[in-house]
Amino acid sequence: MATEELGPEIVLDVEVRGGLTFLVMANTGTSTGFDPRVEFDVQLTGVDGTIVSDLPVWRSLPMLRPGHQVEALLDAHGARSDAAQRFSAVVTFSDGRAEQRTRTYAHDLTVYDNVPRIVRAEEP
Repeated sequence: MATEELGPEIVLDVEVRGGLTFLVMANTGTSTGFDPRVEFDVQLTGVDGTIVSDLPVWRSLPMLRPGHQVEALLDAHGARSDAAQRFSAVVTFSDGRAEQRTRTYAHDLTVYDNVPRIVRAEEP
């Protein structure tokens, strides 16, 4: 029985760790994805005022190897309360044989609003 190679699979996900929200572009596939690009449907402003959706990492990487990812900080403990909470991202990439692939991901950050988290006391 032959096993078909999955190839690259570039995803754009949201990850919440310790009250910090990150946008994560990752290759969950089995081979290198070339020219991964992410286009957001709204402007996403980070906690420090950076336009996260305009960062060069979303449009300038030459490749993303399997199991690798890049991430950008978007929020800290809901600090961007007046910013866009729902967005879509269109991800395009090539499999190395010039076959272009496109994936669309819709995200709603409000689903994380009431998730319990551990708040650590600051040390003196």
